[in-house]
Amino acid sequence: MKIAIAKNLLSKNHFVKLSLCAAVGLTPWLTRAGDAAGASFYLKDGDHVCFYGDSITEQRYYGMDVETYVRTRFPNLRVRFVNSGVGGDRVTGGWAGPIDLRLERDVFPFKPNVVTIMLGMNDAEYRPFDEQIFGVYTNGYEHIIQSLQEHLPGVRIVLIEPSPYDDVTEPPKFPGGYNAVLLHYCAFVRQLAAEHHLMCVDLTPLVDVMKKAEAQDPKLAHEVIPGRVHPSAAGELVMAQALLQAWNAPATVAAVAIDAHHDTVTRSDNTAVSDLQKSGGTFSWTQQDRGLPFPILALHDDWWQFPPTERDGGSLTFFTPAPQPKWDYTNAATEMIVNDSGFYEALDQEPLQVSGLPSGNYQLKINDQPVGEFSAEQLAAGVNLAACRTPMLEQSYRVLELVWRQVAWRYFAWRGIQNQLSFDHDPAVQEAARSLIAALEAQKEGIVDQQYAAAQPQPAHYQLIPASQ
Repeated sequence: MKIAIAKNLLSKNHFVKLSLCAAVGLTPWLTRAGDAAGASFYLKDGDHVCFYGDSITEQRYYGMDVETYVRTRFPNLRVRFVNSGVGGDRVTGGWAGPIDLRLERDVFPFKPNVVTIMLGMNDAEYRPFDEQIFGVYTNGYEHIIQSLQEHLPGVRIVLIEPSPYDDVTEPPKFPGGYNAVLLHYCAFVRQLAAEHHLMCVDLTPLVDVMKKAEAQDPKLAHEVIPGRVHPSAAGELVMAQALLQAWNAPATVAAVAIDAHHDTVTRSDNTAVSDLQKSGGTFSWTQQDRGLPFPILALHDDWWQFPPTERDGGSLTFFTPAPQPKWDYTNAATEMIVNDSGFYEALDQEPLQVSGLPSGNYQLKINDQPVGEFSAEQLAAGVNLAACRTPMLEQSYRVLELVWRQVAWRYFAWRGIQNQLSFDHDPAVQEAARSLIAALEAQKEGIVDQQYAAAQPQPAHYQLIPASQ
């Protein structure tokens, strides 16, 4: 089922996404402290990341967002990802097997050296706080950490606090509400992380976004976590943002400042600027960026809250349509969530600042593609190109498509074949399953190679043309 949202249609011309381009881009030059200090990103070349959890992880959106960010921002960083979330899971396991089987089958074989864990939504059983139930959670969580450390020496474990239950846009079902119960579980996860010297990620920014959204538009606020448990694709972007910021992900895609009066480049971060020219009032230059802006999955479409399963419509249609942005349409709920979370400021800054221009309006073209029209004052303040349709953003959406395809392969092979056949102990069945899974895994790795090829930034030719010309 698609998320029911109110559509926010933009004019159907080539300058799409201009509401965000204007609202986000025309702010002062923004740089996070982590960028300025040159602090290191958490993931390193050769890392293998496993996302482990329940149905909220199984939705695959926040994991796919993290993978897409890494592919587009660090196109040469060799990091592999696998999602092992199963609906209904608890620290003790679930329908897909008890916890030890889950870890042995769905985590250990991939030899990850980074494992994120997010469990708790089901563990608290959707009822007022119960000390006995909580004890099962604390003991079970300790067991998971011990098992990971025993089987994966040196593993970096990242604990993600249980995602919030929506007691903001809907009234609590019992005094205090279920989210207050989950906060007890969150406090334990923080304590556990401190005791074991592990990283812990706080997801209260998702609650903050719901509160802001409720004050702005109560109807759209329901689309942050439709149904109170499972975030929408845009809601999971807020979760990915929290994880990436905990990993010290840089905000800057590429930052360029040009002094048009003196024909000089005064700043070029994560890019190389060359061939700066002025001719008849037109300024032009070439950039070779080292990264790409981030493609937001649900910004230009009404995306599913739950991705279609491998048995969609009763057939094994694991290649459901990959994300294809509809550039003449902006999803109103996603736009609101992105703005309320400060996503662009935190993780997607591609500022272009051009000072010293004669007064008037200027058309910006990149590779002869119109991007937008801006005043000299707006350009002097800085425009965040990450929020505009550019050739670089279009390239990023092609990378996202490949990430989606790779995740679909994994899900089909694992949930549709391996997981189902793991309960059949016939040696012949197991041998056939191993061969099939190996072939599908090889296919998935081929898609990863395509992602790296697609994510390589290309030279871009910029032109600022007086609008009067």
